[in-house]
Amino acid sequence: MQLADMQDVLIVEDSNLHRQLASEICQQLGFSSVRHAANGEEGMAMARERLPDLMLLDLEMPRMDGVQVMQQLAAEKLAPYIVLTSGKDYMLISTLELMGAGLGLQVLGGLKKPLNKNQLLDLLQRLYPQAGKNGETCPLYDPANVRQALELGQIIPYYQPKTDLKTGHIKGAEMLARWQHPECGLIAPARFIPVIEQNDWATELTLSMLEQGLSQWQEWARHGLRLPLSINLSARSLQGNSLITAVESRLQRSRVPARYITFEITETAISDSLTDAIGIAARLRLAGMGLSIDDFGTGFATFQQLTRFPFTELKIDQSLVTSIADKPHLQAITDSIIELGTRMKLCTVAEGIETQQDLDIMQQHGCQLGQGYFIARPMDASQFLPWAKQHQPGFNPTPRAVN
Repeated sequence: MQLADMQDVLIVEDSNLHRQLASEICQQLGFSSVRHAANGEEGMAMARERLPDLMLLDLEMPRMDGVQVMQQLAAEKLAPYIVLTSGKDYMLISTLELMGAGLGLQVLGGLKKPLNKNQLLDLLQRLYPQAGKNGETCPLYDPANVRQALELGQIIPYYQPKTDLKTGHIKGAEMLARWQHPECGLIAPARFIPVIEQNDWATELTLSMLEQGLSQWQEWARHGLRLPLSINLSARSLQGNSLITAVESRLQRSRVPARYITFEITETAISDSLTDAIGIAARLRLAGMGLSIDDFGTGFATFQQLTRFPFTELKIDQSLVTSIADKPHLQAITDSIIELGTRMKLCTVAEGIETQQDLDIMQQHGCQLGQGYFIARPMDASQFLPWAKQHQPGFNPTPRAVN
């Protein structure tokens, strides 16, 4: 959903003054329907009657507070986009943002009261636009459709640049799976990745992405671009011995140097099957590939994992990057993570850079690389080469043989 598609907002707020202010702001932002609820119980009843596109949810209310509302929304599988509002400190608001996300709710962020139009607009503009026409009605979650897409090569990599935060020069790219549906257009990963995970096709997807990435690397190399590529590795792939053999055989056939490939593993993935995961991680590094810990800062055991796995890169989770200018406690945590990465000689990458302010803060705190919509959205291969040309000094796109 994009901002322009949002029509109905439900303001759940017990203060008449703050409710009126929020209503005026939402009308100024173009919402055609602005509804009000004076407490959590009333808000839940209105959400059941008609699910809003957006809910502005106060945290402190009589007769069901904002925490209880989120818990009830999750229990009833009601999932509007949510912006939390409160007069409390940012640490508490941020804690409840994470709680909402953990419940599976679409929490865009939290704002201190009184509500500010520009801050709310900034949160709303961060909505990921769902690509594709009529995507909501296509049977995209059906395993047979996803299976067919894998077999027909419809799931392809898009490339999101990683750039040096000081110079803006391109330093690599993350490969992100997209489904090029023949009828519905480009399908976002949230619509098919869970199906792949549930059916144990994750390793097959990883190898497909690797093959396509290696082929694309060769093509770009003929144009003078030799760029490190990162590939996401699922928890389902961190078991057994078949993955390493399959990866090494594809690298050997492609003749792409192993140092140009990095596998990204989330902290939650490596905690699922620790012994197997350590063995696979070590073998990937022994083969010369890089290893990145993704979404760093979101798991309870994250720091312990740094002592167990031979990582080469540390990716700071978006929740510790995006819009933390007014959240000193998150800045302190992020600063500590960057310092830790630097001391351990790991490349630090900030995910989810969406504004100039995000970029400036990460640069000021010493983070090396960044990626996010402010820098560049994920692109297909045809769009990526000209973008790289503009962001790599001395890049000469003259075709030549690959050594």
